[in-house]
Amino acid sequence: MKLQPLALFPLPSHILPGGKLPLRLFEPRHLQMLKESFIDDQGFGIVMEEATTTGKSGRILPVGTRVKVTDFYTLNDGLLGVTVLGMERFCIHEMETDELGLRRARVEALPNWPSTHSDFSDKPLVTRLREVFEQYPELDELYPDKQFDDAAWLCQRWLEILPMPIYEKQMLIAKQNSEAARQFLRRLIAQ
Repeated sequence: MKLQPLALFPLPSHILPGGKLPLRLFEPRHLQMLKESFIDDQGFGIVMEEATTTGKSGRILPVGTRVKVTDFYTLNDGLLGVTVLGMERFCIHEMETDELGLRRARVEALPNWPSTHSDFSDKPLVTRLREVFEQYPELDELYPDKQFDDAAWLCQRWLEILPMPIYEKQMLIAKQNSEAARQFLRRLIAQ
């Protein structure tokens, strides 16, 4: 098992391989993370963080996604905006926090979900996701090359946007393929 070091960016949401996400970076730790991400083009990790009632940092869940920056821009408020692309899932083995509050981990890369052809029973998932893209142009613009015929791609985009308990989402994301997510989403969308 080969472990690689990776800076982490905790969020209440998640991104999966093939997914795109715009981020605002303004804290010194975020800028340090961004700088480190360009060393050997390693990127950084986006992980889900458990919400707390105190406003302090919560528990980091073990499965995340390594991302790389695909675009930089200045936001209306003058802050740095970046768009990241999900590359591969990983599992955290060790984690520490530095003096800036930047979390770093030693992670093990996990294989991406294999591509699976969408079939007739995935039609409601495709139809509803097309509707979501039509309703949210900013989301639609992130995906000029939509892969509706790939069930793994389809399930990953749904898991990124669905509001659901993070432990439930984490359980589906940690699976070796998209089948559990596919079954879950088919039941959910059919309701």
